[in-house]
Amino acid sequence: MKKLLLLALLAPLLFFQCKVVRYTPEKLPVKQIMFGDGGGYANLETTYTLLENGQLFKRTGNDGKYEELKPMKASEAKQVFEKVASLQLYKLDIYKPGNLYYFLQDANAKTDSRIVWGAGDFLPPKSVVSVFRDLYATAKQRETIGEGKSSVVNKESKEAEKEKEIEAGKW
Repeated sequence: MKKLLLLALLAPLLFFQCKVVRYTPEKLPVKQIMFGDGGGYANLETTYTLLENGQLFKRTGNDGKYEELKPMKASEAKQVFEKVASLQLYKLDIYKPGNLYYFLQDANAKTDSRIVWGAGDFLPPKSVVSVFRDLYATAKQRETIGEGKSSVVNKESKEAEKEKEIEAGKW
């Protein structure tokens, strides 16, 4: 009986130790991976922000609101952070935007490294493109979460997104 009582008292403590930290767009951690695209007729930038706990946010436009997307598993996010760290973006000096451009950014307490490409006369390293494509495909498949409401995207945003997807096939 004493063991059962002791177990009943300790069980809630185990659950408190496993608490997953949830972030809001207003209070994001320093360590994050940002990626996305921009430019085109509407000159909009779409930014996806991945956190270590697997949370994923999307923002369209410089003054757009963040939308939280369905998260990935923390173990998957950890693998993505390792892949991006292996690219050593801080050693790459790539700023070659075109009319449409793509970017990958690794931000942490020590560095904030961003590379941008899209110019017709420049091809980024294959490893960068591979990681970007995987991230982008994963993000595009994620649904917006929240109160069951999907975000409303204006006509210009949809046209710009189609234009970017067509252009993305060129690299």
